[in-house]
Amino acid sequence: MLSNAVKYSPHGKNVYIAVSKSDSTCRISIKDEGPGISDQDKLKLFGKFQRLTAKPTGGEHSTGLGLSIVKKFVEMMRGRVWCESKLGEGAEFIVELPYVFDESVQ
Repeated sequence: MLSNAVKYSPHGKNVYIAVSKSDSTCRISIKDEGPGISDQDKLKLFGKFQRLTAKPTGGEHSTGLGLSIVKKFVEMMRGRVWCESKLGEGAEFIVELPYVFDESVQ
């Protein structure tokens, strides 16, 4: 997610990372100042081999697998991942993971 934020943001724009917690979850947010994501692209955002309308700003290569892999790993950890975005206003990708406590570890 971080590499995508850098890859799709124009040179000189910022990428913000935030981590917060609640009683039961940890939330990681990566927000960029890129072009944003259309509602149509949001529908296929986490699919395998998806190429969206936004293009990398530095000519980088994209396989279309990154976000589908993120989603799979997050779901394996019983978490969730989503995107909040409006065209022209950048994108924010959020991962929320539950705390898992192992009482046998001291």
